[in-house]
This record gives sequence, structure tokens and C-alpha cells, in this order.
Amino acid sequence: MHGDLWSVPACVDRKGRSPALTIHPVRAIRISHVPFLIYDPTPHYPAAVSGLEEDLESSQRKDPISSMKPPAVIIIAQNQPLDNDAHLRRKLAHAEERAERQSPRFPGLDLAGIQKAVHRNIADSLLFLEGRYMDLLDLMNYIRGGRRFPTITPDNVTEYYSLANTVTLNGIYLYQYLLGHGYTPVVVQNYSTGNLPDLLRQEPLAVCISSNFIFMDDIREMAAQVKGYAPDVAVIAGGMLVKKVLHRGQDFSKKTLDYLSNFCGNVDAFVVEARGEQTLVELLRTMERGGDPRSVPNLACFDDQGRIFFTPRREEEMGMDQMAVQWDLIPKGYLRSILPVNSSRGCFYRCRFCTYHWLFPEVHYKSVEVLRDELRRIEGLGLVRHVRFTDDNFTANRKRIKAVLEMMMEEGFSFTWSSFARASALTPDLVKLMKKSGCEFVDLGLESGSQRILDRMDKRLKKEESLEAIRMLNDSGITARGSFIIGYPGETRDTFSETVEFINDSGLPYYHPYLFYYTGNTLVHRDRAPLGLKGLGLAWRHDTMDSVEASRLMSRMPERIHRSFTDGQAYVEEIYKLLRGAGYSPGEIKMLFRLKRDLQLAMKALAPDRPFSEQTEGILSDLQALVR
Repeated sequence: MHGDLWSVPACVDRKGRSPALTIHPVRAIRISHVPFLIYDPTPHYPAAVSGLEEDLESSQRKDPISSMKPPAVIIIAQNQPLDNDAHLRRKLAHAEERAERQSPRFPGLDLAGIQKAVHRNIADSLLFLEGRYMDLLDLMNYIRGGRRFPTITPDNVTEYYSLANTVTLNGIYLYQYLLGHGYTPVVVQNYSTGNLPDLLRQEPLAVCISSNFIFMDDIREMAAQVKGYAPDVAVIAGGMLVKKVLHRGQDFSKKTLDYLSNFCGNVDAFVVEARGEQTLVELLRTMERGGDPRSVPNLACFDDQGRIFFTPRREEEMGMDQMAVQWDLIPKGYLRSILPVNSSRGCFYRCRFCTYHWLFPEVHYKSVEVLRDELRRIEGLGLVRHVRFTDDNFTANRKRIKAVLEMMMEEGFSFTWSSFARASALTPDLVKLMKKSGCEFVDLGLESGSQRILDRMDKRLKKEESLEAIRMLNDSGITARGSFIIGYPGETRDTFSETVEFINDSGLPYYHPYLFYYTGNTLVHRDRAPLGLKGLGLAWRHDTMDSVEASRLMSRMPERIHRSFTDGQAYVEEIYKLLRGAGYSPGEIKMLFRLKRDLQLAMKALAPDRPFSEQTEGILSDLQALVR
């Protein structure tokens, strides 16, 4: 996740200049936005960036910031890659660098060696064609191009199947919030498709980078590029990952402090707060008047020696009704035919593998009437085919979800919807309401097919409840994807086999396996000693398994699971929504996933550098007949 790409001495940028936000001995760190992200895979509008109305003069399109009133603030919402193969290789390399850097913390554990072995096993679970990693969308583009790999660029990305054409809620919400506080926000929906140099020539007040779906190393690289174009523009980062990484404050190892010092000279301020938008505005106001960032809470900054320090913490208040998006006032260039909506934040449960509980320990809801108004605005746009509810647990509160669904049926919205759902919350009556109100797809956090592992996770879920939920959803025509954690402490080959048998026997259409990720922010970390749990991230071991064995078992799931499908590192639900928006039926989508799985297994059986087999050619021909 982390990799040391630059080393910046003290608190100057790479060209020897003083930092843009150096006020007294301060150098800041970045901000981002808190609300959840959700991809919008439909390339309904051009992907790249300015949130200007479509009827602006052409000169304004070329020079979006100068046509607006200052102060302008650029928001970078996400970083979906144009080249998934290069992105995967870079991500794995960063993780290996991090393991190498952190290995002295774990004597007796070959952290770097474990990380590399895990990556070999992960690669073994993926489709590689002619040496390139491919998800289903890459494969479809390859087929459409006559079995040639296309070169996808910001200019042509809307011509291809790509998650780089998506919209996320963090950028939209922060646009609305900053606009309401007197700023001129410009959203770069996706860094890989945005034209940042042109925007930076107009000298905005700041560039804000969201870490919700962007890794720390990517943030550092983006910040360095921003400084290369505009050294005097402040870079601010924040969001979920920044909060998780920097939450401990000064209590870091020397290795970690050395790593963080590499951000000095590129990043001007980190906002260390789970919400963060109030802190961001306070920081921007302080910058405008030339004040001292030390007076702003929730920041991580650098002093003149390049050492990180933290300002006092102040938790921001949460008002869900105030977070409703006025979609009819959002510039059309930011909209897609699939839009994200957040109706609640927080989770009742305390699953021991999850970090979400300490970020948002209480559940907060939008009122049904405020949600009604937000959905009416979406309906009134006349272009939205699907709404993705990004709530962590949309169905957990049965009384509220019933009221929400009845409201949606009263309104008769034309769009379909999807959400996360808890299996134990689903009942026959609720599933009927979900279907009648337009539900098409749900994500179920099932986690394991072993009751013993579910109990160890404190999942508060019975395996029988999961089986019944899948049956009800299948009977109602709602497509489901189940997520599973492989290698949680207590996992054995037998409990893993129980998970495989559960998926095969349940009728679950899609599944996504996650290798257990170990971090100190989880509740299971408190029991690390009795569990024999040591390590970091995807490099760990405990009394019953290590991550090398767990990843090896996970890599065999495609060949052991016959009627349920996954797409490796890609998110099934996002690909499913994109393809539904492109006109594919649920049956066609499932066949596409099946053919990709069959191709992956056929390719693994081939010797390296051998021509395609008759079986492989047959699968590719079937794909060619199906892909449009």
C-alpha cells in the first residue's frame, strides 16, 4: 500500500521552494472527503471533468476556472485506472515495498517474503492473457477489438467498457458543500481521465484529494504531479484512508515517521477526521486570510525540519438531512445514468474483522421525507436508470427500511436500485417490498460458510439465515453477490471447504473472496496474543493458518466453485451495473462471467508461450458472439 518514491528533505518542495502552506513553521498534509464513494459505470457523459453546465461558451469549457468566481477549489474524487494491468502491478509493488519497510517490526516473521508469496497466489487466481492481467471489462474490450488490446486514453475512454467512466458520491457532495460555503469547486471525477494541467494554470486556491478509494502512494504521486505543474497551489488530502493511517497521531514507529516525511513538499495538509468537510472549510478560510494552520483542528502538518505533527482533535457533528444532495442543481457534466445515494451512516454491529465500527460507532439516518425529496430530484433529471444506495447496512433497521421502501413505491420511481444488505434482516415480506420498489441487486456480507468462523468473527449471523436469504432473493428475481473473508483467525482447510460447499450448494449467483486483512484498528487485534496473530495487511500468520496458505486456497476457488462466479480483484457489482446500463440482460451477464471463468481455467492449463487450444478458441468464439 505504501512505497517510498520520493524523499523530500525538511519542508521544501522538490524544486527547493518553500511549501505553499508554510505559515510559521507549518507544512500541511491533505484533505479529502468523507462520504462514501460509489462508482457509476455508465459512460453517459464524457468522463473528464469540469462541472460546468453543458450550455457554457466553448471558451469557458477550455478555461473552466477563469470563467468562475474565485476562490476555486479542485476536488479529485477517485483514481480508476485506464490500464488495469499496470495498475495491479504498481499496487503489488507498493505493497511489497511497504512489507520490506515494516519487516523490522516483526522479528521472526518474514514479512516481505510472505507478501511476495501472497501476491504470486493472488496472480494465480486472475486471468492473464498474453501476459496481461484482465478483468471482465478488459476481456470484453479485447474481444470487441478483434482480439487486440486497446490503448485506452482520457480522450477515448467513453468508447470502451471501463470503470474509469464512473461518478462517486464524495466528489458530488463536496462540490455541493464547498459551493454552499462560497467556493467555486471543480470536480475531477477520475484522476486518470482529468485534464489537471489546464485547471492548475488558473491558480486555484487548493487541490483536495479524497483517500476513500485512493491509496496513500497514489496520493503522494498525485500531489507531486500537482506541485510539478503548480508549486504554489496547496494540496490537501483526507478521507477514510487518511483517517485510518494517521489516527494514532504522534505514536508512530521511526520507519512510519520516515515514510510520512516523504509527503513533505508535496502535500500541504492532511485532514484527520472521519467526516472532514467542516475542517476543510476552516482550513481554506485560514489559508485565505494568511492565518496559522495550527489553529485548525484535525490536521497533520510538517514543521520546518519535515517532522510531522498534529493539531488537536475535534469531532465533527453529523447531520444526515443536511447531507442530502440537491441533484437538480448539480452540473449535468457530473451526472450519469447510475447515481449514488447515501441514506444512513454507521453500523449496529461490531464484526471483529471490520474497521468501520470506530469510524462511525453510531448509526445516523436521513429522514424518510428528506430522502424522498432527494430521490424525487433524481427522478426529475430524466436520465437516471439506477440508484446505488451506499449505506453500509441499508436493510439492518427493519422498521426504517420498510418505511423507505413504501415511500419509494408511493412515488413510483422509474429507476431500479441496489444496496448492501444484511442476510439476517431479510424476511419474505421485506424481500417482496424490495422487489416491488425496484431492487435489482444486493451485496451480502456473508463472510464464511462455517458457523464456527462466523461466531469467531462475532458476525451474529447463522449460516441458515444466509441460505434462506439467498433462496428468497433468487425466488424474487433479485441478483445477489456474497462476500467472504478467507483466512480469518481460526480458519483451517476444513472451514475453508465449508465455505466452498456453502457457495456451491446455496445457489448464490456471484461471490467475492477477500483475503483477511490484518490491521490494528480491528477488534480482533485485541486478541492477537491468544490467537498467535502477527503481521500486517495481507502478510500475517496465526495459530491455524498463514496468509500464504489462505491465498493459495483462495486462488483455487474458481476451479472448485461451479455455478457461482467472481472476477478476481474487480468488483462484480460495479461490472454488473455497468453492463446492465449497456443493455445486457442478467442472463447474458452471468454467461459473460461464466465464459471468463472458463477461459481463465483453460489458460492455466496451457503451457507458457503455447498457442490457444481448441477449447480456448471455442470460449473466445462464444465471447465474440455475446459481446456487443
